[in-house]
Amino acid sequence: MLEFSGPDAVRFLNGQVTQDVRKVMGTGVVLPSCVTDAKGKLQFRIWIAEGKIEGTVLVFCRGEMKEDLEARLTRYLIADDVEVRDVSAEISMGDFDFPETMDESSRIGKGIPKWGAEITEGMLPPEAGLDGTDISYSKGCYIGQEVISRIKSAGKVNRRLVKLRFEGDGELGDIVSAEGKVCGQVTSVAGEIGLGFLKRGADESGLMVEGLSVFLR
Repeated sequence: MLEFSGPDAVRFLNGQVTQDVRKVMGTGVVLPSCVTDAKGKLQFRIWIAEGKIEGTVLVFCRGEMKEDLEARLTRYLIADDVEVRDVSAEISMGDFDFPETMDESSRIGKGIPKWGAEITEGMLPPEAGLDGTDISYSKGCYIGQEVISRIKSAGKVNRRLVKLRFEGDGELGDIVSAEGKVCGQVTSVAGEIGLGFLKRGADESGLMVEGLSVFLR
């Protein structure tokens, strides 16, 4: 967990992440956000919240990403009046429901994507539906904003995250169309339900995964 403080903390972070940082200030809410590169591709998924001291912002992510995330964010600290420090040992998020800590059946049933399964470095955030939870389209510029905004204007991505229902216990693997062409992939499974990606324009009928029929929920 990183703490950003100083007069320019909120403005600086708003230029680095996809979420509107102002929404967490004075509200007590915790919001997900993405950190993208200049091509709009995902580098990190983070959560942001206001710190215990008024005006400070907490940025937290998976522990193994801490050093890389800090290096990415502080790379653009030039003339900004911002201080950054690691407060991981000082603050606990308690029982906050990160996707990684949720019961898999519950997570998949709710259609919540998880890092390492539906969310991976280098993907476009809207492919995993993160445009509905992690991205502000009204706050102004940030790194990658131009590409993300173009995707919204076009109204489509090359693949989209979908909820799946299997005829029996599901399997990870390629989704194959009725014509025998690979048109998607199953990324998470819990019994007869799953999550995965389906290519744009794919026929939703007659889908199969490892010999099992699969349907969109």
